[in-house]
Amino acid sequence: MGNDGDRKAPEQPEPEHDPYARRRGYATGVDGRTDVWTTAMVAGVVSAVVVLFVSGLAHIERTIAYPVAVVVGLAVFLVLRVGRRAADRRAGRDPDEVAKARSDATARANDGRRFFVAPQPVVVIVMGAIFLAFAVVAAIGAESAGGFVVVVLLAGSAAFFVVQGIGTLVLRRRDRVARDRVARD
Repeated sequence: MGNDGDRKAPEQPEPEHDPYARRRGYATGVDGRTDVWTTAMVAGVVSAVVVLFVSGLAHIERTIAYPVAVVVGLAVFLVLRVGRRAADRRAGRDPDEVAKARSDATARANDGRRFFVAPQPVVVIVMGAIFLAFAVVAAIGAESAGGFVVVVLLAGSAAFFVVQGIGTLVLRRRDRVARDRVARD
């Protein structure tokens, strides 16, 4: 019967991240997940769509309507996000808690890797090829700066998908080779 003041309480295991648990300040997607899109993101996208709709009713030129919609959507998102983060800080919570939990869950599910691992890498590579084909077609018809921006975005998306697909194939090959080595030894 000694002094229990020197003892440390046993560490509680970190609760498992549940992507389907409802969280305040996060929107529930079609698949039931609540930790991917924040309500601020949804409000920003909806406000941008509303601005586009209203500008269409008012017959405002597209060259003006689209940039205004993007600016309004981004402003709504940022204002709501700043307010949510400030409320989290006032309540003593870490504003990045959900993102960290999601990243940790992804790492645990992918053997410690935090980057995207495609379940079907060939499908991802094919998606990249499709984006590249669209980029080539868009480049042929691009006559304005906006057209070239679309080409750059499509080419960037194509590169992302192809790199992710190839990276996943290489990763799986390395894992298979490592398992074969262990089996032989």
